[in-house]
Amino acid sequence: MIASLLLLFAVTTNDGGTETTRQSLLRSARLTRSDGCPNAGRLADGVASTDSDMWDSPRAALFAAGGVLEWDLGAVEPIVAMRVQADNNDRYLVFGSLEGQSWYPIWVAQPVELPGLQTRTSPELNARARFLRMTAEGGDQKYSLSELEVFDSTAALLAAKLERIAPPPPPPPAPPPPFDSALLVVLGVALAVVEYFRWAKSRRRAP
Repeated sequence: MIASLLLLFAVTTNDGGTETTRQSLLRSARLTRSDGCPNAGRLADGVASTDSDMWDSPRAALFAAGGVLEWDLGAVEPIVAMRVQADNNDRYLVFGSLEGQSWYPIWVAQPVELPGLQTRTSPELNARARFLRMTAEGGDQKYSLSELEVFDSTAALLAAKLERIAPPPPPPPAPPPPFDSALLVVLGVALAVVEYFRWAKSRRRAP
């Protein structure tokens, strides 16, 4: 009887358990190439800025024209979805490879109209890759990215919690200069002198 209950519990758990999802594959990937992007580690730290932040925000990694980024995922993985936060008016291209030699396109994050750093999410993808490469083109050739996420399922994309840090508020306006009371004294004296001469002139005209 007890054995039957244990078997029933095991079957129920396997059938009705919650499916676990993996975080972005880049979080555990190894950065193997970083040409023109000295702060490439920021792209896989799980932290982005808020959309419309400045393109050169402290959270972003500046990406030189002609730069190349490459990662090794450690094994061939299914690539089903991607999400990137990057400068708005440029194209960001992601390529995949099975062996790190021949590359094929996976997704292009297109420009958007809104200003500053903007998040783009890919449509559902159907690719497999162990190695990933990113380049940028077009726009004003001032490229930057704050985060790139790569998912092996749509469920992983929907479950991903991307931390966003808002930019610091602008500094308060400078206070007005202190009031110069000496100027008020000078104006008072000047007005008194003017009134005195008016009074004296009126006295001279009196009969």
